[in-house]
Amino acid sequence: MKFNSIDNLSIDNQENYDRLMKYLMNAAMFDYHIGVEFTDTLPPFAPSASYNTVGRLIIMNALWPYPTEIPFQLAHEIAHVLHEDQHYYNLNDGTANSGEASANIFAIKLLQKYCKENDYRFDTYYKFAQAFGIPKHVYYLLKEIA
Repeated sequence: MKFNSIDNLSIDNQENYDRLMKYLMNAAMFDYHIGVEFTDTLPPFAPSASYNTVGRLIIMNALWPYPTEIPFQLAHEIAHVLHEDQHYYNLNDGTANSGEASANIFAIKLLQKYCKENDYRFDTYYKFAQAFGIPKHVYYLLKEIA
């Protein structure tokens, strides 16, 4: 079995980014029955949000200043909807009240599933995290998930 090169995976590449976003959008909408909307009406640093009442919906910030973090954010928000976390952000400091570690674990596992389905392999957990724009404050979870 031939494995794809990690050099070909960088989500800085628009084609790879689009393929990953399509995978995550399809997972949200078709696998998990969650609506996803990208909006450009939020301030650039406003976090994405998820809702479980009156339909299952994720609102993604299309103006987020670090686009390579958006796929991880989307996978993270899918987890909040699936686990029906009550997720209220304090926009002043970016904190949330609960469920963040479990949402991060789910997001990492969903990205691992994408890699498995596309024959991507990584030498280290950190190369995986870098390839998918996983924030450094989440790295502590990588070893325990693998």
